[in-house]
Amino acid sequence: MSISEEKKKALQQYKNDDGHFSLVRNFRLADLITIMNGVCGTLSILSSARYLILASNIKTPPAEAISTLYFAHLLPILGFGFDALDGKVARWMGGGSMLGQEMDSLADLVSFGVAPATLAFTLGLRTPLDTLALLLFVSCGLARLARFNATVALIPSDASGKSKYFEGLPIPSSLFLTSMMAFWVKKDWYAGAGHGLSDVPFGKVLLWGEKGGYGEVHRAAFIFAVWGAMMVSKTMRVPKF
Repeated sequence: MSISEEKKKALQQYKNDDGHFSLVRNFRLADLITIMNGVCGTLSILSSARYLILASNIKTPPAEAISTLYFAHLLPILGFGFDALDGKVARWMGGGSMLGQEMDSLADLVSFGVAPATLAFTLGLRTPLDTLALLLFVSCGLARLARFNATVALIPSDASGKSKYFEGLPIPSSLFLTSMMAFWVKKDWYAGAGHGLSDVPFGKVLLWGEKGGYGEVHRAAFIFAVWGAMMVSKTMRVPKF
């Protein structure tokens, strides 16, 4: 059976159900777990926004603002737990669905792409070039997930059908960046910290123009740009455990 025929067969369950809530009725347990991954990523983004609101209000107790910021860092890690669990549940239930495969990539983009970029902006990577680096990071994560979906059948697999390696860094590897930023928060290494270093580590560099202009960029922003480049690398192969 060709790949296209397999997809047609898998999608037949949706074609044969025309009810208003047919999408929800056709959800499998693994699909619901995948959605929780996306929920964690979205809640992390909203928590980052809430922190900025709280931090700008002089009446907000500092402890409340900091706990909100830590919560925003914790959520992508919880999302990874759901990301790891949905595959196990899908195999336990006899296989995943086409819908679940697509939702998995979309949820990963939110939890391990957009959420870390939002956290970085929240902590102080806010110059125009910082923003460009974060956009590059998210775009590379998007491209990496799309490439995986399109070419996974071409990657050598083991006897169970599981791919032997990833081409480029898998996007959940951004949890390292999230953990790094949580450490910055602990050390007060972020913009607006009450004491200590009131900016992210490594400082800024002026590439052109005047200080505070469009040519200024945080050195930490290059970490995100390089990480994105490694995600879309064709030659980097990461063993899949």
